[in-house]
Amino acid sequence: MKTVLVGLNAKYYHTNLAIRNIKWYCKPMEIEILEMTINDDTDYILYEILKKMPDVVGFSCYIWNIEKVLKLCEYIKKVKKEIIIVLGGPEASYDAENLLKISQIDFIVLGEGEITFKELLARFCTGGNIDDLDGIAYRTNESIIVKAKADYVNLDDIPFPYSDEEISDRLVYYETSRGCPFRCSYCLSSLDNKLRYASIEKVKVDLNALSKMGAKIVKLIDRSFDSNIKRAIEILNIIRELKGDTVFHCEVNPELINKEFIDSLKGIEDRIQFEVGIQTTNKSTLINVSRNPDVESALNGIKLIVDAGIKVHVDLIAGLPGDSFDSVADSFNDVYKLNPDEIQLGFLKLLKGTNLRKYKDKYGIEFRSDAPYEVLKTSTMSYYELHELKSIAFLVDKYYNSGRFNKTLNFLLSFYDAPFDLYKSMYDYWESYNLFNRRHSLNDLYDIMYKFAVSKRIDSMLIKDYLRYDYMFSTNNKAYPNCLKDVYQKIPDSVKSLLHDDEWLQHNLPMAKNMSSIEKGKNISIGFFKHDILGENDKGVYIAFLHCKDKTYCAKIYD
Repeated sequence: MKTVLVGLNAKYYHTNLAIRNIKWYCKPMEIEILEMTINDDTDYILYEILKKMPDVVGFSCYIWNIEKVLKLCEYIKKVKKEIIIVLGGPEASYDAENLLKISQIDFIVLGEGEITFKELLARFCTGGNIDDLDGIAYRTNESIIVKAKADYVNLDDIPFPYSDEEISDRLVYYETSRGCPFRCSYCLSSLDNKLRYASIEKVKVDLNALSKMGAKIVKLIDRSFDSNIKRAIEILNIIRELKGDTVFHCEVNPELINKEFIDSLKGIEDRIQFEVGIQTTNKSTLINVSRNPDVESALNGIKLIVDAGIKVHVDLIAGLPGDSFDSVADSFNDVYKLNPDEIQLGFLKLLKGTNLRKYKDKYGIEFRSDAPYEVLKTSTMSYYELHELKSIAFLVDKYYNSGRFNKTLNFLLSFYDAPFDLYKSMYDYWESYNLFNRRHSLNDLYDIMYKFAVSKRIDSMLIKDYLRYDYMFSTNNKAYPNCLKDVYQKIPDSVKSLLHDDEWLQHNLPMAKNMSSIEKGKNISIGFFKHDILGENDKGVYIAFLHCKDKTYCAKIYD
C-alpha cells in the first residue's frame, strides 16, 4: 500500500518536519513525501500527487494551507474516489467533527501523528479493525467517532528526519522537545503542557548531521528553548563544537534569561538567533491571556540578549483582550528602546481549540471566519485602530526591520517624544498620499522617506546625508534613489589614494588590506557628506564603505 504525505508550505524554501518524522517513524512502510507551496497552482499540485498513484494521501494541515488542502481533497476523490484521505496537524486535530462532515475526508489523526498514523497504516494493510485505535476521528454509519488522543511518542524513537536530502538551500526545522510549560490562552501549545525532551545524545548526533549536510539555518521549533536553562546551555555547547557555519534560530522566553545563559553564548554570537514572544507589556492584558505579568524581567531578558550581540526578533500581538491602541503603542515603545534587530507587530488569531477562542465573547472579540481567523475588533480596540496598526506594522517592517534606514530613523527619532510617534507620523503621511495601495521599490522607500522628512521641515541636505549614508552602507548598488542623485560629488585623487595605502588601511579598513585593486574597486565605495553624521565635526567628510560577504565596514576620510 503506497502512501504519499503532502506538505503545503508557506514558502518554497521551508521544510515540513511533521511529514518527515512520520515517514521515517513508519519505516519500512512505503511512504513518499511531497512538498509544494500554497502559491503553486492547484492543478499542478493535484497532478503531482496523483501521478504517484497513491493508495493513501495524508495532508499536514495548518492555518496557511487548510483552504487549499480541502480543495485538493475534493479533487482527489473526484478523480480516484478509492484513495483514502487522512488529515493531521493542528488545523485538523481541533476541528475534527466539522471537517468529517466533508465527505471526501476519511480519517483525521488527532495530536501527535507518529504512533497513530503508523498503526492506522498497519490496519489499512491488513484490513484490521480500527475501533480500538486511539487518536483518530472518522465516520461510521453516518456517525462521527472521535477517539481520545494516543500516547505521546518518545522523541528518541523518531529517526533523523533529513536522511538523503539536499538541505543547503532550505530552512530546516528540528525539535529537541515537545510541549510547553506555559498556558497562554491564545496559543495551541497551551493545550499540550506535557513537556518532553529528546536526549542530549540524540540532539548532538542530529545537529552534527545537519551541520555536515550543509544546513544554512536550522530553526528549533521547541516552544520555549530556555524552559530548562541547564539543558539549553548543553545544546548551546553542542552548537559551539559544530564545524561549519550553520545558524540556529530558537524561540526563548525572555523572563527566564539569566547571566549563566548569556555567558554560554560567548563565542557563538553569529551562530544563534533568538525569537522572543513578549506579545505585550500591558500587565492586565498578560493576566487576561494567562501569561506571566513580570514585564520588567521580560524586558531585562531582551536587553541582555541584545547587549550580548545576538540577533533578536521580538514579537508583539495587537488585538489581545484588554489591549487598546495606546497600550499597543506603549508596548512598542518599551521594546523599540531595547534596539532589537526586528520587531514584528502581529495580530491576534483565534485559533481553533484555544481557550481564548472559547471565551471570545467575554472580551468582545470578533474575528474572520476563514483561516487564519484574524481579529477584526475587540471591546477595547476598533476595527479602524487595528487597520491603522497593521499599516504601521508594514512601515516598521519596511524601514526598521530591513536594517537599511538605521541612521536615518535614529536621526528622525530626535524630533519625536517616542518611537511609536514617529511611525504614527509616517503612517499619516503615507495615508494622506495613498501610498499604501501601491507597490514600492527599495529606492522608492528612500524617496518617500526624504519627502516625508522635508514635509516635517527637516533640513533637506541633512536628511539627504543620513539617507545617503544608509543607502551606501546597506548596498553597493550605484543606482541611487532620485532624492540622492543630485548629491554626487567627484572624489579627489588624494582621497582615493588612501585605498592603496597599507598603513591607512591597516588602521581603518584592515579587511581590505590584502584585496587586489580590482576587488577594492568592486567592494569599496566612497561618498562625500556635507555633515559629519558619524561625529561632532562641523565640516564635511568623506566616508569609505567596504562591503564584505556578511558585513559592511566604514571609515571616515578627511581631505
